[in-house]
Amino acid sequence: MLPIISGGHPAYQDTFISQFSIYYPDPFVLSKQTWNTIIEFWQLDLSLTDTMMQDYYSKFGPAPRTPSCMLRSYLLSLKLKVTSITVWVSMLKECPLYAILSGFPVKDTPGIGTFYDFFDRMWLSDSNNLSPNERFVKP
Repeated sequence: MLPIISGGHPAYQDTFISQFSIYYPDPFVLSKQTWNTIIEFWQLDLSLTDTMMQDYYSKFGPAPRTPSCMLRSYLLSLKLKVTSITVWVSMLKECPLYAILSGFPVKDTPGIGTFYDFFDRMWLSDSNNLSPNERFVKP
């Protein structure tokens, strides 16, 4: 099924505000560095990702995650220097702020396979992006 695109970046910001106020009623407990990250992702408009990737999703099957939220989540993991998808998926489940910043409902975050499916769609090439199994011998 094609991703449901509803409202773009303003919808993400509205969802962020509603969920953030539930899980963080006292926002002053967060550090300045955390607020810098929040502001950075608040302003990061990835809504064009949804329309650009529309053709790479099937019209059948379950509704997928919104591509902009998947990309935002991956960028957040890189910002936090988490390069393991397994570790990142675990962190999304444990820390509500990461799920909220990514644009996902707190108790409904994507799994490991969802991220790898997203990467396959994002690659947009017939060639494999992984390094070959064959390693060259050093002289």
